[in-house]
Amino acid sequence: MPIHPLAVVDPQAEIHPEASIGPFCVVRGAVKLGAGVELRNHATVYGRCTVGAGSVLFPGCVVGSDPQDLKFKGEDSEVVIGQRVRIHECATISKGTFGGGMKTAIGDDSLIMAYAHIGHDCILDTQVVVANNAQLSGHVRVGRKCVVSGMCGIHHFVTIGELAFIGGMSGVRVDVPPYLMVNGNPAEPINVNVVGLERDGYSKDVIRSMRELYRQLYHERDEPLSEILTRVRNEYAGNGDTPMDRLIGWIQTHLETNIKGRVQEAHRVPPIRNPTPPPG
Repeated sequence: MPIHPLAVVDPQAEIHPEASIGPFCVVRGAVKLGAGVELRNHATVYGRCTVGAGSVLFPGCVVGSDPQDLKFKGEDSEVVIGQRVRIHECATISKGTFGGGMKTAIGDDSLIMAYAHIGHDCILDTQVVVANNAQLSGHVRVGRKCVVSGMCGIHHFVTIGELAFIGGMSGVRVDVPPYLMVNGNPAEPINVNVVGLERDGYSKDVIRSMRELYRQLYHERDEPLSEILTRVRNEYAGNGDTPMDRLIGWIQTHLETNIKGRVQEAHRVPPIRNPTPPPG
């Protein structure tokens, strides 16, 4: 597939022979484009950035730009885009920082819609959907098959559990448990993500148990949460790998370790003072 003559491609970039780069695209630095990657017109990719096979970058998107973080001092961090990811018009994805593991990553088969922003050091699992104009601050973790609806704002260091659904225009300030729907500003749980569980192949019995568990955890609060967790753990004890087990474990962990409702707040890294300058 061709590289359009009106594209600007850095000599150090590694472009698979089956990748295509459209007119007015800019590929700068140590960029790696896998087989079948398609950069539509006016897409911009900065190194170090790896784009997995079959991914499509639409016009105006910018991937691998410097973090919007005053602590960033030019460290040689990266962005990793998985396979078959679609990054739509004018979406922006910033590379990592020293304080966040040096990497921003988007998992396979994810969809980043137009004008969305994925901040530095965010890690998105597979099959995540980030809708139009949603904004993820730095250090956000998003679980498998989550949906972040349009116009949402996600606070830095927030963790969103797998199969969670964030309602449109929500403000997410604290961690979101897996399998739940949240909505509002601040966002609060409103129900179990039944549609997500069904699409993920869970049985009606599991979904029924999840709805009953949700009712006990979020609507019957006449006793301390720690006592409720002990009771439901005995009631829903499985092999340790059911949605009920994982939801109970999530809430137990957050009850014990969260700071301001976000477990990642306990793992902040002090800002680097004299980072190693980027090569060249």
